Amino acid sequence: MYPVAGPYLQKNPAMKRIILSSSLILSTVLGITGAANAQVPAVDVQASTETACSSTTQAEQIALNAAKNEARQMAEFTNGGLNYYRAERAMHGAAIESPCEVIAPETWRFTIRGGDPTDVVLSEEYTTVSIVTVQGTGSDRTITLDYNGPIEEYGQQ
Repeated sequence: MYPVAGPYLQKNPAMKRIILSSSLILSTVLGITGAANAQVPAVDVQASTETACSSTTQAEQIALNAAKNEARQMAEFTNGGLNYYRAERAMHGAAIESPCEVIAPETWRFTIRGGDPTDVVLSEEYTTVSIVTVQGTGSDRTITLDYNGPIEEYGQQ
């Protein structure tokens, strides 16, 4: 706990109860999502491991992470924002674990599954797939939405 908050919590038992309740709820939700991760999704549209994104230098790691974040933000914006859409967990973690493939030097394609935030967090149920290509680094970067739609229709393209 932060040193500044300590005396405040001792003087305010209601705040202490709120923090304890929040911690309990959070640990319960994390426990539920951990169990859900053991299930295999019905539709797997992940990038192959042969062309999976990797980085060997710090500059490459920074560029790949920035590309991952921009691809996720494009998918979030296209699908109505964070109130209506959440990208899969891999798009919120380490860039090397993201559903990504290298197309060319400094060009990455992300295959992002997503859907209703509650369904994605609690049961990893995905309804939408977004294919986003990020080319370049820094201010010279271009982001292209190659596909966005229902997962079932993606394979029929």
